[in-house]
This record gives sequence, structure tokens and C-alpha cells, in this order.
Amino acid sequence: MTVCFICTINAQVNQNTTQNIWLKTYQNYKNYNIIVNNIAKAENKIQKNEKNLLLVGELNKKISIYKSKLKLYENNNLDNILRQYKYEVPNISLKDFIVRSSQNNLDKLIQKYIVLKNNFYLARSSFQNTYNLQIKETNNTLKIASIKDDLEYFNEYVENIEKTYQNLLDARDDLEKKYQEYQDEILTKHIMTIVIIIISYTLYKILSLLIFHFTHNKENHQEQKNYKKLLSLLFIFFIILFIFIRYIDDLIYIITFLSVVAAALTIAMREVLLNIAGAIYIFFTSLIKVGDRVMVQFETKHTIGDIVDISLIKIKLNEVEDYTNIKEVKTVGRTIYIPNSYIFTKVFYNYSLKKNGTINDLIEFEFNVNSDFKSIEQVTSEIFSTLNIQYTINFNLNTLKTGIIGLISYQTNYKDVAKNRGELSIKLLEKYHANESIKLKTSKSTNAKINDEE
Repeated sequence: MTVCFICTINAQVNQNTTQNIWLKTYQNYKNYNIIVNNIAKAENKIQKNEKNLLLVGELNKKISIYKSKLKLYENNNLDNILRQYKYEVPNISLKDFIVRSSQNNLDKLIQKYIVLKNNFYLARSSFQNTYNLQIKETNNTLKIASIKDDLEYFNEYVENIEKTYQNLLDARDDLEKKYQEYQDEILTKHIMTIVIIIISYTLYKILSLLIFHFTHNKENHQEQKNYKKLLSLLFIFFIILFIFIRYIDDLIYIITFLSVVAAALTIAMREVLLNIAGAIYIFFTSLIKVGDRVMVQFETKHTIGDIVDISLIKIKLNEVEDYTNIKEVKTVGRTIYIPNSYIFTKVFYNYSLKKNGTINDLIEFEFNVNSDFKSIEQVTSEIFSTLNIQYTINFNLNTLKTGIIGLISYQTNYKDVAKNRGELSIKLLEKYHANESIKLKTSKSTNAKINDEE
């Protein structure tokens, strides 16, 4: 009877009313209750007629059909419609404050609810009109009573409709208050923090200029650079300490803020942070300093240079002559910049750390196999003794086993290595040529030319 009643209501209202979600949901709700009653009745019949197996089988089939239909109408009640319009005011973020996303979403929800609310009163009006019409045109008290129950159900639900609407309006007021609180407290706090950081940075730059002004004429430029590095470290420490103290009352916020900042910096500024860490490490250790001569490697190549500056990000080198391989002729004098992070990831040679900057150098000569090697050792000893330079000499076969290579190793200062090697090579070569028992190995083309002249 109720299902037919709902169909009658739907036939009496216009096309918009026939699509009314309240009427559809209420119809499903009534159908659900009808099916539940039918299942209860069928189960009672089964209890009363347990011995009638044929009737029990038919009733069980009906119960299965009822239960399959029951799934179609589950969770179909008016409360479920309102449940999606419950709104909790969120915490305001900076992005939300700028674009007002929460406010826009709530306004859209309120507008959508107003349409839903109007549809509810339209559905209620449909019940009221049908009830008035049935009173005038029929004397069926059962039908009128059923219609009256449905109308009263909707009348009682008016309170929930209005309460939900009022809750949405209250939420909008609360959200507006949160926006205002965010502007008056948190946003102002953020702006003042940024202003103080900018002022601090300006003072830092002014102090850097003052240090440069009062120390740039001094001969010890390293002292000036140390002052600048110390000032930079103090500035960074002050900013971190200031932010921590500034947001100490909101520990969760500062932890979240620092976590987000750390994650972003790790991803976006990984190399920069490594370079700054390298600068701090260099500053507090004696690994390298301005004036040191170092060798840096890039894949299979290397470069030798004197350090002229160490900043927070990079090390500046002036390239010098590569005395590690005399066969290579290089154009030197270039300015080379390497990141501070290099010291953590690559091989780094510092010639200046050894006592008096002493390094080992090597001079090679190739002799014929019929040379007098005792004479070679004697001549070599005379020259190095005269210059008071310690040395060692070793002899090895060349790769073709056609000559003997003499390897003379000696110690010298890294800044004088090219000069000393040249002087020693010339003196040794003159002495070797002057001694008839010492025969230097020459190329085939040279030997052929000598034979032609003879």
C-alpha cells in the first residue's frame, strides 16, 4: 500500500519532484521495512509449520528472494543524506589563507545543501497536498492514517534539516574566525620573522663590507677570510637559533616546519648543503688552507694548483705546471673552481702538508746494456752530494729488454721541483756524456745518422 502511495505522490508532482532524492530515499526506506516485515512473517510461518516440508521449502525460497532484494535498499534512510553534510572546521595553512580553499569548499557545500533543503520541503509539501486531497475525496481511514504517518515522519524531520543547515552556517562563522585569527597571530608572526631575517642578513652584509674595508690592505689575506667565514657561521647559527626560539611555543609546528624545510633543502639544495658542510669541515680542520698546493682529479685527468680562496661554496685554484709527468706539455695559469663537497667524495692531494713542503721527484735515463753502471752510480753520487740532496738510484730493464732504465728518486720542495729537475737533468746528462764508460741509449734514427757521417 505504501509503495503505491509513493507512486501516487510521484504522479501528482511535477517532473522535478519525481527526481526528488528525499522521495526516492523514503520510498527505499519504506520498501526496506516492508521486506523486513515480510521476512519476519515468513520466519513465523516456518516455526508454526515445521512439519510441512513443502511449505517450509517455499517459504525459505521467498526468504532468499526477500534478502536479495533487501540488499538493494540497505543504508537508504534520510539520515544518510544528511551525513555527508557534516563539516569540521580545519586548521588554516598559509596556502589555505591565500586561496581561501576551505571557505570556497564550505560555500559550495552550503549552496548544495540549500538545494537539498528546498527539495526536502518540496517532498514534504507533496505529502501534505496528497494528505489533504485524500481527506476530501476518500473515507478510507487506513489509507488516510498511512498518509498521515508519512507526513508526520517528514514533519518531525524538519528539525534535523534546519539543525544541519544551522551547523553549516555556524561552521562558516567559525571558519571566518579562524582566518581572522590566522591573520592576526600566525601570519603576522611569520611576516615579522621574515622581516627580522632580512634585517639580520642586511647587517651581516654590512659587517662583511666593514671587515673587508679594514683588512683588505693587510698582507695576511687569510686572516680576512677567516673573519668572513666566522661571521658567516655566526649568521647561520643566529638564524637557526632565532627560528627555534620564535616558534618554541608551537613545538609540533616547528618540527613539522623544519622537517619540510629539511626535506625540501635536501632534494633541491643537496649540492649546496654539501658544499657548506665542506666549508665548515675545512674551517675547523687543517686539511687545506689558502696558499697550499694541491692536486685534484677528474676521472682519469688531474690538475695541480695553488689555493687562492676558499668560500662557503667553492675552492678557487690557480693552475701551476704539472711536474708529475714531464712528457705532457700543458698550458697552465687557468683559474679553476671546485666545489667544497669534493673533499668528501674525491681523492685530494695536498703537497703542503708534508714537512717543508717536501715531495719525491723522479728523473729517468736509459742506458745501453754495455754501460759501466758503477761509473753511473759514482757520477750520480758526486752531483747529488755537491747539491746536498738525498737520492736513490735503481736500474731496471726496459719493456723491450734492449736497454737499462735508471730511476733516480730524490726529495725537493714542491715549489722548486720543476727548476731542480731541469738543473739536475742537465748536470747529469753532461757528466754521463763526458764519461766514455757511460753510454746513453739513443733512437735508431740518431744511430743511423751517425753511421752515415762516419
